[in-house]
Order: sequence, then structure tokens, then C-alpha cells
Amino acid sequence: MLDKISIAGFKSLLELQDLELGQVNVLIGANGSGKTSLLEALGVLSAAAAGEVSDKELSARGVRLGTPKLYKTSLREHSWRTTITFEASSTETGKIARYKVALDNPIKDPNPRWIYRTESLWRGQEQIVGRSPRGKRLSGGLEQLPETPKLQAEAGLVHFARRYLDLGKGIEDLLDYLESYAIFSPHTPMLRGTAPDSSQRDPVGLFGGRLPEAIEEILDLKGEQLGKLDLDELWELLDWVAQFDVTQPSRQLLSSNVPVSRKLLRFEDVWMREGRNQISGYDASEGVLYVLFVLVLALHPRTPRLFAIDNFDQAMHPRLARAVTRLFCRLMLASDPPRQALLTTHNPLV
Repeated sequence: MLDKISIAGFKSLLELQDLELGQVNVLIGANGSGKTSLLEALGVLSAAAAGEVSDKELSARGVRLGTPKLYKTSLREHSWRTTITFEASSTETGKIARYKVALDNPIKDPNPRWIYRTESLWRGQEQIVGRSPRGKRLSGGLEQLPETPKLQAEAGLVHFARRYLDLGKGIEDLLDYLESYAIFSPHTPMLRGTAPDSSQRDPVGLFGGRLPEAIEEILDLKGEQLGKLDLDELWELLDWVAQFDVTQPSRQLLSSNVPVSRKLLRFEDVWMREGRNQISGYDASEGVLYVLFVLVLALHPRTPRLFAIDNFDQAMHPRLARAVTRLFCRLMLASDPPRQALLTTHNPLV
């Protein structure tokens, strides 16, 4: 997992040095205080580690797209930085693995892909791979290749090096965590299945698309479990739900004029009369959809190893948000292989 991150010159983050991370991290603050900027900084770092920083790669990670001047810090009374720098580190068997990169995209003449000014990979104090600002200095064994790679300034050297060098488990794990990263920011129409998700990911879209399909993959009604979670614990959170499953859309559940995806969540309401107590995800309280979404991310085996949820407590009553947070943390701490999450919220109870 990531132990520390450093960011300089990105949006409102003028300089953030050695921010320590745990397995579940909660960022709490007022609107506009920089919570989402920190999540998006990790998105840029993730794209850099994967070898390309472009609108396509940033969008796939949930980063809001903008012009170069909107990515660079422009705070009053502070000097202008032409590059944005990032660093992430993790510790494995006493050895610190670090990935460092400095990126630029000229404001006056922007490129489709960002430029790598410097990039390096370290094991302790030993540099494994490195590139100078001009991209002409290679290290870490790559210079011994039959043909020294002539990478463009827009292509990541570390991503290239992974094809040829045995970097060791600690460094490979750090890069795997970084490359897998995504920011999830669910929206009600996507969770209900009435609007397409423009950012599909596996197992669930960044905005909530394919939630029924993701649930269906881990729901065991006979065993009364959602993944490794006993359904009895879910009923304690959602006290109006007697049962739920995933089904095909039908006119018994939905008006024919309601657009919907191929799969549909179906709930039985404990307070309604039998025979008239089935409602779809379209009609259900939106809070239950957000609860199921965050639990899917904690439980599904194909959830990214490193991910973020922006506005974690959206549509939840404060006490429900606190209970969901407690359960989410317990599930995350028991995940195997380990996963790491960053959450943003405005609610102190989270």
C-alpha cells in the first residue's frame, strides 16, 4: 500500500509533503478546501505511472478534465510553477520503494499528452530507473539493452522499464497500486440505471453504472451473503428492506416509459402489504443505492487495489453514514489482498 504521498503545484495544493496514509483515509473539510483536488492529484500520478497522462487516461481514472492552466497552482502571492511534481512511497520488508515524477503541459501551447520532465524509481537510496529533464540519461540497466529506448517526452520511462527489468515485489506492488487507482463519484441516475455511465470500470462504473450487475456477481441469496457480508448485517443498516435481488426489467416493476439498463435491483419493503411490496431501484430510496455502491467496492474481488470515493456519505442520514463507515472500514481491513481507500466527506460523523 501507499505509505506517503507528496504533491507540489497541483490546483490548490501548493505544496504537500509526506502526507501519511493508512488503509482507509477520510478527508473532511468545507467545500472548496481541496479534498477532491488531492484525489485528482493521485489520478494524475496514477496515469503517469501507467505511462501516459492524457485526457483519455485522466477521464478513465475519474479526474475532471480541464485546460493546463487549471491544473497548475495559481495562488496569489506565490510564484508560478511550470511543473507539477508528485511522489509516492511504500515500505516492503524494510525497503522503501518510491516513484517520483515531474510533469508539464505548456499553457500557451498545450499538448494532447503531458510531458515528463523528470521521472525516477527508487529502492531505498538506490535509483533503479531515472530520466533527466531532457530524457537523454537512462539508468537501472536499461542502457544495457541492445537498443537504448528512444522514448518520446510524453511516454513514461518507468512503465516501459517494467517490461524489461525485474523490479522486485515491493516496487511492483507500489506501481500496481498506483496504476489501478480510480475515483468513484456515484450519481443517482446512474445508480438507478436510467442514465448511461460515461466512465465504465470493472466491476462498477465510476458514476455508479452497472451496480445491479456488480451486486449479482457477489450476491448469494441461498447462503444469505453479499460477498463476505452476512445479509443480516445489511438489514440492520436498511431497516425497511426485507429482501432484495437482481432481476430483469418488467412492467410489474417499472413504467414502460422509464429508460433502464438490462438488470434491475428489486427490493421487498418490510412495511408494505405482501403482493404490493416489491419496488425497483428506480423507486427505492436513493440512500440504499449509495450504501450498496460503497459496500460493493469494499466486497467485490475485482475492485481496484487503490481507489477513492468522493462524497462518501452522499444521500445518507448522518447516523446511517456513520454506521456504513464503520462497516466499510471493517470490510476493508479484512480484504485479501489488501486494498486502500481515500474518502471525502462533509460529515464529522464519518
